[in-house]
Amino acid sequence: MTLKRTRLKSKLPKAATWSIMRGAHNPGAVNGQSTARSEPLTTTSKRRIQRRSTPLEVLQQPLQAGVRKVFDLRRFIMVLVLTGIVLLLPRPVGLSSLGQRAFALFVFTGAILALEPAPLPIASLLVPICQIALGIDQVGGAFAPFSRPIVFLILGSLFLAEALRKHGLTRRLALYAIVGSGGKFPRLLFGLMLITAMLSMWVLNTATAAVLIPVAIPIAQCVQRKEDAQRALKILILGVAYASGIGALATTMGSSENAIASSLLNFNFLAWMKYGLPLALMVLPLSWYLLLRAFQMSEIVIDTQPITKEIERAGKLTNPEREIIVVLVLSVGLWVIGPSLEQWVHLPPTLLSSAVVALGSVVILSIEEVIDWNDLKGVNWGVFFVIGAGLTLGDALDKTGASAWLANMLAPFLQGLPYALILALLVLITYVLTQFMNSVTIAAIFAPILISLGRTAGIEPARLLLPAIFTLAFCYTLPVSSARMTLVAVTGVVDRKDMLRAGLLVGIPSTLVVAFFFYILSSFGLI
Repeated sequence: MTLKRTRLKSKLPKAATWSIMRGAHNPGAVNGQSTARSEPLTTTSKRRIQRRSTPLEVLQQPLQAGVRKVFDLRRFIMVLVLTGIVLLLPRPVGLSSLGQRAFALFVFTGAILALEPAPLPIASLLVPICQIALGIDQVGGAFAPFSRPIVFLILGSLFLAEALRKHGLTRRLALYAIVGSGGKFPRLLFGLMLITAMLSMWVLNTATAAVLIPVAIPIAQCVQRKEDAQRALKILILGVAYASGIGALATTMGSSENAIASSLLNFNFLAWMKYGLPLALMVLPLSWYLLLRAFQMSEIVIDTQPITKEIERAGKLTNPEREIIVVLVLSVGLWVIGPSLEQWVHLPPTLLSSAVVALGSVVILSIEEVIDWNDLKGVNWGVFFVIGAGLTLGDALDKTGASAWLANMLAPFLQGLPYALILALLVLITYVLTQFMNSVTIAAIFAPILISLGRTAGIEPARLLLPAIFTLAFCYTLPVSSARMTLVAVTGVVDRKDMLRAGLLVGIPSTLVVAFFFYILSSFGLI
């Protein structure tokens, strides 16, 4: 049995190249075309792939397509030049001096997150520093968005992901799905995608993909024909990557993009879920069907006997696994009914808010010694800086009046247009952008603008922002678009051609579903 592995060529020094191969690569820095070779899917190969996609390594990466190890002075100078140009331009009529500086911050944020002259967490921290340097706010106000509850909700999500990974509960669930499929590949793929989607509702999507992608390897080893095994492994890895993004649509904690949007919209957990969950339920089976069609899979029957023996060797659920399940179920219940329960039993307001429940569940698991600090300290703390940068930008644009001024300029172009046309243009532009730019960057830059534009144009902001944010989940075509697709590329199993072809075939219809979904909601006055 063989497995294709992509060798990445780069002009970077050997040390930097080694860091790229270990999973912290920047597709934008890779030169030349990939070359493929075949090697047996031996224990050595399996360990190599698992090493490249271990959850800890991925969680240590920022939620960006790659991470720069060194500071790039030329790129940073370019960021400063672009920012300076905005400051030196004549101030438009109606825009205050403070508003012009806020637009300079807008350009600075977009440039530093897109060009990434420094590691993404450091680049994100420069956003509030720039806000202070421009005189928009003082240190307390500039860093205030970093303490919003949604940031701590994501923190709790990542801690839960580490508990699931440590005790192998996600792997056990995936093995059950394999046996339950009866060895039929389409059914197996759907089961794996369903588990991935359900997990990514409560755990950050990148962490979910990192935990479950390695599960595809033993499945492929159970396929008899070499060619079928290669194709099966591609589909399974892509299926996990796609499903982790689809499941994340359902909740505010599923992705950093959701966290930014829900905070700006002041949406609680249940308010977001009533839009995200139905959409995820529609897109998941569609993506499963289209992914199978993309590779024209023949009838593959997988030998489930080795998987059955592995489940038997693992035995019954361990005490830590049971405790994790109980805590997770209770947390989900409180995330949904927490606000109502507060009123019913007269608890202090927000005591059962999503962030408090998430952190409380982690405390319980720590008390029960299911996880400890050594498990948690490897979590990607940089993700909070990225979210905070987006919230900081939105806060600056709002309090300086810059977003309102821009919205007044753009609103006349939207007024009088049917919502269907506005929705189609918005979804199309967002889908194209997210194939070439990191999805978190797009959310951070455009979310505050869309909210102000909606208010000024007389359109409910959620009708503009939610379709755009949900469309960002379908960034399937290039590694640069999200950390999930970077992880797929780093495994070396899926080449760029297959990633592009499958990404378009699955992503475009999924985007159309988003547009149709919100058009129907709007038609019936449900949003």
